[in-house]
Amino acid sequence: MAFSADGESTAVLKPVSLDSFAVPMSADEIKSIERAPKRHLVWPWVLAAVIAMLAAFAGGAYWFFQSHALPGVTLWGNSVVGKSQSQIVDEIDSAVAKSSVTVSYNGNTAKITLKDLGLSVDSQTIANEVLSAKRDAAWWQRYAFWITSDVATEPANPAAADSTELNSRLSISEVKPVDAQVTLNADKTGFETVAGQQGQGADPEPVAKAAVALVETLGANESKTMNVELKSTDPVVTDKIAEQAKATLDKLTKNPVTLKIGDRTIATVDASALAASSTINANENAKLAAGETRNGYVVFSADKLQQYYEQSIKPTFSTKREDREVIVNNNDEEIKVLKEGHDGISITEGADANIGTDGATLLAKGGGSLDVQGSIDAMQTKKTKRHVVVDLSDHKVYAYENGKLIRTMSMSAGQGNDYKTGACGGDLCTPTGDFTIWLKYESQNMSGNLTLSDGTQESWDVKDVGFVNYFSHSGCAIHRIATQTAFNDSDIAAMGKNTSHGCVGIGWDQAEWFFSWAVYGTSVHVQA
Repeated sequence: MAFSADGESTAVLKPVSLDSFAVPMSADEIKSIERAPKRHLVWPWVLAAVIAMLAAFAGGAYWFFQSHALPGVTLWGNSVVGKSQSQIVDEIDSAVAKSSVTVSYNGNTAKITLKDLGLSVDSQTIANEVLSAKRDAAWWQRYAFWITSDVATEPANPAAADSTELNSRLSISEVKPVDAQVTLNADKTGFETVAGQQGQGADPEPVAKAAVALVETLGANESKTMNVELKSTDPVVTDKIAEQAKATLDKLTKNPVTLKIGDRTIATVDASALAASSTINANENAKLAAGETRNGYVVFSADKLQQYYEQSIKPTFSTKREDREVIVNNNDEEIKVLKEGHDGISITEGADANIGTDGATLLAKGGGSLDVQGSIDAMQTKKTKRHVVVDLSDHKVYAYENGKLIRTMSMSAGQGNDYKTGACGGDLCTPTGDFTIWLKYESQNMSGNLTLSDGTQESWDVKDVGFVNYFSHSGCAIHRIATQTAFNDSDIAAMGKNTSHGCVGIGWDQAEWFFSWAVYGTSVHVQA
């Protein structure tokens, strides 16, 4: 022990070795350390949660906007983002109901709505346009609120406003205009227009424009009082509108909606059906009634079309087939229809209950065909081929049906044809070749004047030549021989010479039969 200068004693200790503390751990202690919980990083889990929330939000937004107006969509400049179709319809209908315009004339005032002016607004169709806006764009553009799309479809056509209620409310004496019309033509195969007439009264168009402007604010604005002026008033359906409606109906007549069973057409919506099922509406944006469709200014009624089908088309169907019968010439051209014929048609019960609805839809689209369930017993076409052979060397006219000779007639040919050979040896010849009968007269006065090759003149003037059938365009015909009294087949055969100016003369007892049998288009072969 040592003493310090102050007299206090100071203890001096030996250095301590750390080795004395290094005691090895037991196996239990090691296991305890291994079982101790490890520390984990938290931020990756937070990031994953944020991403999941964003994905859920994006998915929810995508699902939501499938049935609601997309970001950036406006209607008449008013935002409708996130609104459903029914909400948009309600908002438009509410704006229409509140769109009253205060009008004044000679101290009389009244509030006039679009309905008072005979105008309606198809809020359903406009709402559909709103929901469709931007949906054709790229996916990222659809949901970009800074990319806008305004639906500006006019709620109603002010030019189609009717002044009747306006005149009544303001005590204005009115001369009513008369609408132009579209009517069936005389043969019921197409349409014609009847011009409208102007009237005199209040001018409804400025009032209608003001009401439309109010609707386009979606009820945000109110109207100021406006003075009504008198004018010569055009009819609602003007001549121009009627002409456009006629063009629509004419197009549907030329390319009609057809009713089919399989690939067989059983009926068409013809001009008469169109006239019975359509009306003209000058307001092309007017709200349609149930079962109505529109093609331009023409509105079709499914109920009226169904009624026309039930009363005028369906009764023409027969379950029993009737074959078509026609006459053809040597070129297989139809020259006369003896019987139109028809298919045997059996329609499955109830299969035609929606003809009106489906047909009106197709008429609005401009045409098409309707498939009807049923069966067809298809008609066949029975052909009778008729042709005539005129033989100049044996002085006969032969009538054939389906290759079978049915009548032989004696004849007198042109004076220029050699009686034995039939060859042409002068000016007044019957021409050889193939022809068709193109002109017919039951009776005709025949006259002519011809300078012959020797310089002499040949003139003729014969009255009441009977049963004339022209086959050549140079004026040659097969007709009753031009005699003053009856000259029959046997008389011609006994005559022994040609007497005509180029025509073929047959007996009085044969001519009427031949005239009836040899219809327009019948083939005529003339040979020497």
